[in-house]
Amino acid sequence: MYKDYISWIDLLLVPLYFVLLYLLMLVIRHRRRDHPLYRKYLVKGFVVKICCTIFYCCIIYFYYGIGDSINYFKNVLFLKQQIAEGNESFGVLFKEAGYMKETYQVTGTSTDGGWLVEKIALVLSYFSFNRFVTTSMLFATLAYAGMFRMFETFSGMMPGWDKRLAWVVLYFPSLSVYGSGILKDTVCISALGWLLYSSYQLFLKKEFSLRYIWILVFCIVLIYLVKVYIIAAFMVPYILFLLMRLIRRVKSRYFRRIIMPVLLAILAVGYWVYSKEIDQLLGSYAIEKLFESVKEQQQSYIMAGDAESGSVYDLGSFEPTLSGFISMMPAGINASLFRPFIWETRNPLMLFTALESLVILLMTLYVIWKAGLISFFKKIFNDPIVFLCIVYALLFAAIVGISTLNFGTLARYRIPIIPFYLAGLLIILYQSKQANRKKLRESTE
Repeated sequence: MYKDYISWIDLLLVPLYFVLLYLLMLVIRHRRRDHPLYRKYLVKGFVVKICCTIFYCCIIYFYYGIGDSINYFKNVLFLKQQIAEGNESFGVLFKEAGYMKETYQVTGTSTDGGWLVEKIALVLSYFSFNRFVTTSMLFATLAYAGMFRMFETFSGMMPGWDKRLAWVVLYFPSLSVYGSGILKDTVCISALGWLLYSSYQLFLKKEFSLRYIWILVFCIVLIYLVKVYIIAAFMVPYILFLLMRLIRRVKSRYFRRIIMPVLLAILAVGYWVYSKEIDQLLGSYAIEKLFESVKEQQQSYIMAGDAESGSVYDLGSFEPTLSGFISMMPAGINASLFRPFIWETRNPLMLFTALESLVILLMTLYVIWKAGLISFFKKIFNDPIVFLCIVYALLFAAIVGISTLNFGTLARYRIPIIPFYLAGLLIILYQSKQANRKKLRESTE
């Protein structure tokens, strides 16, 4: 069924599309030639992105033989055939999720997120000669726009550290590989980049514009439709980030210290009093329902019987309650960020992930050592953007680490964590070095 997804014609089309897209990047760089980040990194990052896209397509086709990207593309080709034969029109783009399954008994996803990915791929396939790799290249190009905006935003917070940030956001291997294919993860990581960029412009640079507001709202809705648990993990620290920004405007140091605890206490009491009404309003996204969903996801990996492959890990029994989630958070965070350990690897791809996890662990320890343990945690809770990056990353890491239980899948699911977590660490390190330089200057004067 998949024999034609990659064939000899791709040897002609892939280089052609690479050259065309490369020329597009050169045009964009020329138009933004006064911007140093565009001059230095736009084309380099794009080349890495496209090379990783081609690598991902080859791995998913030749190594695994099947995957979400291939399933999505298979459904796209079937839908194009129905449109060509007159059975469907482009109005199908406005149909709800599950339409293809109900109408044509097409196997595959019936979720809003998967259907949205297929609709994007459908439009792009008309510009890619119906080829899997070239469609993926166009998909990755759209995603790269969001990733570069993320890089641009973080660079604005750490002047002079753009080279370090490029390795974290643009060149990090798994982020470039798993954030490039025809996948929900690709859409989400790009939308997170645009969400961060618009928030930075609105709330930190205070450039209020309808354009940024529209981007902000659109990205929140997009992530909600594709992977609701990403936006669920993001919105809690995001709201607290906004509150911290507002509290910073209070001149009284005493009031600044007590406002946040008081607000958190009010929110906690409010939820406790109106928990039933809030849960009814949230429906399937209520806290208890989300924890039950995590439990079901965990059980599905256990029942899959992949233990023989060495990819499955065990964190113990999960109780689908708030206390059960909190008690398992450290193990989930450890699994998402720092595992698999080198000695847990069973194949070359796991070794690749294990080496990345080792880098993340060493970087974490290095930043704690350079900043100091107490100062490290102070910076997280005193700086709104560091708080947003680290707390979101840890919360999301706990969710996917507890629910996934498969290192192979986790390598893909954790990509929305990596740029925020590592950028948060870099901001802490940057601020520590700036503070040390300031002290040194003051001592020599």
